[in-house]
Amino acid sequence: MTKNAVFNTDSFLLEDPNELISTDKWQKTVNLLAKLFDAPASFLVQYTQKGFQITIASEQETNPYPAGIIIEPEVNIFCRRIVETRQQLYVSNALLDSCWDSNPEVYNDGFRSYLGVPVFWPSGEPFGTFCVMDFKETDYQATYLELIRHLRDILESDLSLIGAYAEMQRLAITDPLSGVNNRRGFNILAEQRIKLAQRTESQLGLLYLDVDNFKAINDEHGHGVGDDVITLIGMVLTQSVRQSDVVGRVGGDEFVALVMYDVKEELASVKHRIAAAFCSHHQLERLPVFTVSIGITDASPSASIAELLDLADRDMLQRKRKVTD
Repeated sequence: MTKNAVFNTDSFLLEDPNELISTDKWQKTVNLLAKLFDAPASFLVQYTQKGFQITIASEQETNPYPAGIIIEPEVNIFCRRIVETRQQLYVSNALLDSCWDSNPEVYNDGFRSYLGVPVFWPSGEPFGTFCVMDFKETDYQATYLELIRHLRDILESDLSLIGAYAEMQRLAITDPLSGVNNRRGFNILAEQRIKLAQRTESQLGLLYLDVDNFKAINDEHGHGVGDDVITLIGMVLTQSVRQSDVVGRVGGDEFVALVMYDVKEELASVKHRIAAAFCSHHQLERLPVFTVSIGITDASPSASIAELLDLADRDMLQRKRKVTD
């Protein structure tokens, strides 16, 4: 995925993962589809110009297609019809329609029935298909067609989350001086990130950064140099965290970063990485040497953004006092 893009519709997710997407939840949804339809196979298939890739395959011994398989874009498969028409497709018995005579799913692997619905990116471009297949003829009633559409909506809701993230980036929620989110932008994106972490059971931490004696920098070197310091902080923070982490400027010289981690030691590593980056940039940017104080707190899923900011701010102030005492 490119640095500035939230999602890339020309790249397969399996080759270019997005941390905002929970493929574990997608796997459960695909498995549930096969179970509810009592079918031997179900899939989430992604389409790009390179072809059709099975992103998620139901976990059954009867399923001949594992995740990761890519089918050439010109092959006459059921999913291709859905992407071309952007419409739902139900084939109860493919042997009764000669248009599927060259479909390898039918004549090589023995599938007879196919029910699939289109899945779209938030931009409206086709993501691919959500489908269920059977080796025997089927007679799905209207309730089954409604069911697969509802399950498809679960998958599209995750893609909509990415779209919302992209939209927030597009809107004027960035601080023009530092290049990171302003307070409003940070609050909006942080709330989304916390909700996603709750769903995926990820761990988040909040770092609160403040420049030591920032007023003295402005007084001694001028506000133009002070602005350059703010710009540098935004650049360093952005380069020091993941693209999916949320960085914001919440005050004159106060910055925050909501970061995901697997083990708690990673939070301290991020802090040290940020501090080290400032040291290396001082000479390059020809700025006066300055120090920062960084507070850290775990992002409890039950806490509000305001509460988390307050906790991290207190930790930062305590660390600042220890340095000055």
